[in-house]
Amino acid sequence: MHVFSSKLHKWLALLIGAQVLLWMGTGALMSFLDLEEVRSEHIVSRAAQILPAGAELPEWLERQDDVVSVATRALDGKVVTEVRRADGGVTLHDPHSGRLLSPISAATARAIARRAWIGPETSVAGARLVERDVGTEFRGPFPAWQITYDDRDATRVYIDASSGTVLSARSDTWRLFDFIWGLHIMDWTQRDRINSWWLLLFGIVGTFIALSGFVLLANRLPRIGWLRGKRKSGS
Repeated sequence: MHVFSSKLHKWLALLIGAQVLLWMGTGALMSFLDLEEVRSEHIVSRAAQILPAGAELPEWLERQDDVVSVATRALDGKVVTEVRRADGGVTLHDPHSGRLLSPISAATARAIARRAWIGPETSVAGARLVERDVGTEFRGPFPAWQITYDDRDATRVYIDASSGTVLSARSDTWRLFDFIWGLHIMDWTQRDRINSWWLLLFGIVGTFIALSGFVLLANRLPRIGWLRGKRKSGS
């Protein structure tokens, strides 16, 4: 049993060790890379283009020099006009009069959340306006409505108070994943830094440990049959 266990341990270590080596090695390499360069953000602009001066826009739209889009869409079963500007600002208007409809009210946010829910029957337990980060759960844009459902998974959705858009949904399952992800990338507070010095250090050390383990394993593997025979004949 001891010999069998020893052999099984060595072969399993060979198979698992290969993946550990890849995980630690690629983790160390990713820690060296700057995410801005990976996404080419330092050389490719994502800025939206401003609409041409001759674009056909609603007459009630007073400031037009920084508008990037004007769209008609549905909000809580009603038709609204959404105006997006170059600075990222979004406003909702009545399509005919231009009356400003944003920021949306708590009642409208609740209605949007009820329409968005497609799970088992539940109700909306609460709504509050948030204007700063909610831990690692939500980081903007602000202001936003935090709508809490009365379901078993403690689900919360965040709705943009300016546009009425459902930005994100968070539940106990997501919170568990977020915690595990933080442990995985060794970022226990922000959970979004994959190039911390802790991760880099452990990635490099782990790679050397895996490599040295392969060397030790190779020395302990059973010798090739013909080599054994050669030694016996030589003796």
